[in-house]
Amino acid sequence: QRELEKAGQGHLTSHWSSLSKEERKKLCDQIVSLNLTELKVYLKGKEKRSGLGQKKKQKKTPLPINADQICSKANLISVSRDFHVQKGLYLIAEGKVAVLLLAGGQGTRLGTKLPKGCVDIKLPSKKTLFQIQAERILSLQKLAAEAKYGEGAQVQKPIIWYIMLSHFTRAYTEDYFEKNSYFGLQKEQIFFFTQGKLPCVSEDGKVLLESPSKVSEAPDGNGGIYRALRTSGCLKDMAKSGVEAIDCYSVDNLLVKAADPFFVGYCFNFGAELGLRTVAKVSPNERVGVFVKKGKGVGVVEYSEIDSKSAAAVKEDGELLYNWSNICMQYFSRKFLEKVCKPKVELEYHVAAKNISTIDGLVKGLKLEKFIFDVFPLAKKTCLVEVSRSEEFAPVKNAFGEPRDSPDTARKLLMMLHRSWAEDAGASFKGKDDEGLEISPLISYGGENLEMYEGKVVKAGTTIQDFEPHTQILDDAQKSPLAVRQTPKTISQDSIAFQKVLKEIDEINLEEEQEKKEKGKKLIGVGVIASAALFALGKLLKKF
Repeated sequence: QRELEKAGQGHLTSHWSSLSKEERKKLCDQIVSLNLTELKVYLKGKEKRSGLGQKKKQKKTPLPINADQICSKANLISVSRDFHVQKGLYLIAEGKVAVLLLAGGQGTRLGTKLPKGCVDIKLPSKKTLFQIQAERILSLQKLAAEAKYGEGAQVQKPIIWYIMLSHFTRAYTEDYFEKNSYFGLQKEQIFFFTQGKLPCVSEDGKVLLESPSKVSEAPDGNGGIYRALRTSGCLKDMAKSGVEAIDCYSVDNLLVKAADPFFVGYCFNFGAELGLRTVAKVSPNERVGVFVKKGKGVGVVEYSEIDSKSAAAVKEDGELLYNWSNICMQYFSRKFLEKVCKPKVELEYHVAAKNISTIDGLVKGLKLEKFIFDVFPLAKKTCLVEVSRSEEFAPVKNAFGEPRDSPDTARKLLMMLHRSWAEDAGASFKGKDDEGLEISPLISYGGENLEMYEGKVVKAGTTIQDFEPHTQILDDAQKSPLAVRQTPKTISQDSIAFQKVLKEIDEINLEEEQEKKEKGKKLIGVGVIASAALFALGKLLKKF
């Protein structure tokens, strides 16, 4: 009790006399887990800086990230892209790449309390976000095995999928995966773990009680991932499994390319501790955080922290000054995660004013959370990569029927993208021009393996599933011309990166020539396997 009084939270035991022995133990255990000393230090500093419950003073907005600091995937010539894709595929095949999913949220805005990854977003196939992403991982690990070991090769090192859930979503999610046989993945390659919680406080800094024996708490935000990785054993498992690179993203992106070979290979080749995928903002008032310069690294400023004048400012070429969106798609080296997950690395609390259910009814209070991007400035080397919004970013955040970032807009983006894949393969469509197609990830991860649809007519608005087409196809249809995709906006020449790639390719070729001279005609069997692998890899590189 003395410790509670010192922390300014003595009221937490005000109902002690009415509690049972079991309730007292439960409350004590919860209070011990709160780290009230850290909370007191934070609240005291917060009060001194701006005053709890008062409007924060506007901070000076950091300098923006410039276009010449962004690598545009679309602008790299094919030999450069291929070099990074090959590296990414080989790393995946060798078991050195893991996927880290942020999936603690419920589908509240979608009209349900189910985990967001379990919600039916009305795809023709009825697949959920979890199933789509699981099947992409299943497909990619097969593609990687074939790229390294030859066509038809079996997966030797499955991609490990680390899934961070919350106390609200864990039980249902685990049951959902089990009942669906893990969507074809091995149970052993999925590692579920739970993010922590933080207490809700009143506007004057008092921890709120939900009931006489329970403190009011909320999930600690996506920044809670660093503590959770450490305490859950995920970090140790990564090291034990030989994982060196981690692709991390949020569950609510329908178009996410989990463990994208290009992105992983690009970041790994340049020795990055941190990699960040980004898209240009669609408008000054788009509700997304933006990348900025912070110290010697890269940081993020939330849209609410940029004044309207700065948000609307443009450069001479017409591009927004604060243009590069944080879309929560990042690459971490394992060593960087080990560094930032240490207990001594303390993240700042972020405060959101909310109506909170308490023992006294609904009251105005503050929810505390930590953000995943608060460690970004600690990275010594960061790669920023522009990706195509229409190919890699379709958020599912708002309710059905909303004009932006809803299940409807995400579904439309996916189906139009898949239609373009089929058209590139030589298919033509029967139906409306604005109706798309859904292609199962088990058939194609990124537009590859669709040669079977050359010369076919496909009915728009349908789905192609698992090598058993559920579409209406007419075999006597004439081949349609390939669709010409628009090239995304060019950002930079990335000349330094390209020169490095050419140098590395030359070095690799030189080493191979020397090895051939030394080994002569040995290892003929290995040569046959290598040829098969190169053939399979060549087919894949055409699509990536």
